Amino acid sequence: MDIRPAIDAALVRRLVDTQFPQWAGLPLELLDPAGSDHVTYRLGEESSVRLPRRAGALGQARKESEWLPRLAPHLPPAVPVPVGVGEPDFGYP
Repeated sequence: MDIRPAIDAALVRRLVDTQFPQWAGLPLELLDPAGSDHVTYRLGEESSVRLPRRAGALGQARKESEWLPRLAPHLPPAVPVPVGVGEPDFGYP
């Protein structure tokens, strides 16, 4: 069964502010159009927050946080490296 949780700016703000207090209060802006796997918000000037919107995408953040730092130095284009992986909370699975 596929999850399709409601993901709005208020939820993203609560998740960021409680799990990553160093980025609490940075501006949030929805990046539209949203992808089919994730909803993405710009966080401040340099970061983004991606939240899975379906069950098949749940493990991607952990894989990316493990592999992107290893692969990035060997790839010709600049590759964003994850700076944190959050946990479910506030009714978000």
